[in-house]
Amino acid sequence: MSITWVVKLGGSLAGSDTLPFWLDALADSNVVIVPGGGPFADQVRSAQRSWSFGDETAHAMALLAMGQYGLMLSGLCPKLGTARDIWELRASAGSGRSMVWLPDLSLIDDPSIPASWDVTSDSLAAWLAERLGAANLLLVKSAAIPSGTASYVELLAQGVVDGAFQYFSSGAAFAAWLGHRQDYPRAREGLREPAGVFTQVDRFAG
Repeated sequence: MSITWVVKLGGSLAGSDTLPFWLDALADSNVVIVPGGGPFADQVRSAQRSWSFGDETAHAMALLAMGQYGLMLSGLCPKLGTARDIWELRASAGSGRSMVWLPDLSLIDDPSIPASWDVTSDSLAAWLAERLGAANLLLVKSAAIPSGTASYVELLAQGVVDGAFQYFSSGAAFAAWLGHRQDYPRAREGLREPAGVFTQVDRFAG
């Protein structure tokens, strides 16, 4: 069975009271959840500023930060499963149980993923969605987002998506969407009819 949705829950939701409601809505929706970095990635940035270690090290630490946030999500909602590799995620499709992806250090050997802060969990969610053959990718954010349709260039200028998102998503077949953290009451509806709830990302318009 194919995977319909990959949903990235932004790290900013770690400080929001909407997080448990999103987890509850997604837990029984048969989706793959990509965790942001949240406060764990913020600590990596802080340490790199203090000690000036290279981006390769910071990249590895940021991947582990996403894994930490993912463990927190599964701890908050025990109905969620966890998986570290793509084969596990594919095997879970159709089980009715949503899975949290826990990226690990194996990704540092993937030449398609640059060691750069331009590659955040937005781009990694697109990378995963493409490899899973997902039909849709949803990025859930705390930042203000436009309604209807928004171009990648517009979203990049506003700091809503990362600098590598277009690179990772432009050739992919999935539709890309943005949701706001306050959209949780309509999350299940949005997974059925996304255009009525979420903002579509036009990855090709300027």
